[in-house]
Amino acid sequence: MTVARAFIKLGLKRVELEEFLEKELGQAGYGGADIRRIPTGTRVALYAERPGMVIGRKGKSIKHLTDELAQKYGLENPQVEVVEVTKPELCAPIMAKRIAFALERGIRARRVGHSTLRRIMNAGARGAEIIISGRIAGERTRSERFYQGYLSKAGEPAEKLVSHGYAAAKLRPGIAGVKVNVMPPDVPLPDEIKLLVKEETKPAEAQAEGKKGEQTKEEPKPEEGVGK
Repeated sequence: MTVARAFIKLGLKRVELEEFLEKELGQAGYGGADIRRIPTGTRVALYAERPGMVIGRKGKSIKHLTDELAQKYGLENPQVEVVEVTKPELCAPIMAKRIAFALERGIRARRVGHSTLRRIMNAGARGAEIIISGRIAGERTRSERFYQGYLSKAGEPAEKLVSHGYAAAKLRPGIAGVKVNVMPPDVPLPDEIKLLVKEETKPAEAQAEGKKGEQTKEEPKPEEGVGK
């Protein structure tokens, strides 16, 4: 097998795994997964709004999920960890699914886009972008874009610092795609420089002399006859 075919096969396997996790953990507010190889096996970090639903009663759900990852998708000794999403407004996959769900309920795309963008920015995001495309109003396909704040669009910051989310809404005219990008607050951008200013300090000898003078200094004694 050539290197190109190996990478294609690995990419398809990752897509199948992502679809499986979205299907299994959709009710728990699935917000993505971080899969990494470690010396003892494979670390799988699952981000969800409701971790209790992922774990299940007495850990049955997470045990079943671990067995599926090992047997069906070939992950070596998977160690599943559930991470709670404290601010879902800053998680692009969760917001994309919420937008798709709202579209399926019949809410207009402009209303959903503006309200969701406002919620994301109010949560403290540095920037956000929402793109809704497809047959969102009638038979003709069109695209609506909602944008606010600062958002990295290229390079390593766009890949590692920006949260990306995708979802599909099944509408009567057809399928509508939802794409959400969120730049979280306080992310370390490479073009931002912070200067550390040190306070001026006196030399050690001057400080020692000052302390010595304070110790030897005595209060003046009152003169005789004063105050009588």
